[in-house]
Amino acid sequence: MGKQLTEDELRRQAIEALSDRLGPVDALRFLALVSHEPFDYQHWRNQYFSHYTVHQLVQEIRASRGGKAS
Repeated sequence: MGKQLTEDELRRQAIEALSDRLGPVDALRFLALVSHEPFDYQHWRNQYFSHYTVHQLVQEIRASRGGKAS
């Protein structure tokens, strides 16, 4: 068994896993359903999207829309 994660690290990894699996919009919808704590969307968005280039974001958006550019 590995070392126990801090609460901040556990929260970060859980949000990342939800975002990777569900996408950012549905991950936020899920968190809103189960969370009673305030959620700092701006902070999360800055952390989540900081590793993307604009080109990567556009590609991901197009892929999620089935290649449609609307």
